[in-house]
Amino acid sequence: MDSNLLFYASKKEWSPYDEAAVLKMDYPKRAELAHSINCEGLLVDLSLDQHPEVRKGVAANAATPLTTLKRLAEQDLCISVQEKAKKNTQ
Repeated sequence: MDSNLLFYASKKEWSPYDEAAVLKMDYPKRAELAHSINCEGLLVDLSLDQHPEVRKGVAANAATPLTTLKRLAEQDLCISVQEKAKKNTQ
């Protein structure tokens, strides 16, 4: 993980600028951060990402809101995202 990703992965307080910066990253970086960030609003946004790798990261993150995990488990078009979200809700 590069220093920029480490910076965001370790953030405890998020500004709208921080969230926008993550959303503008390329999808491999968004996917990597989706596993470890704690910003619930950003996790909800990333749960709607077009790339399944990003949504799978959100599904695996313990900080993801339960309602978002349930939506991913029941409605995501990618079966691996559904399975990861189901495991995280148990």
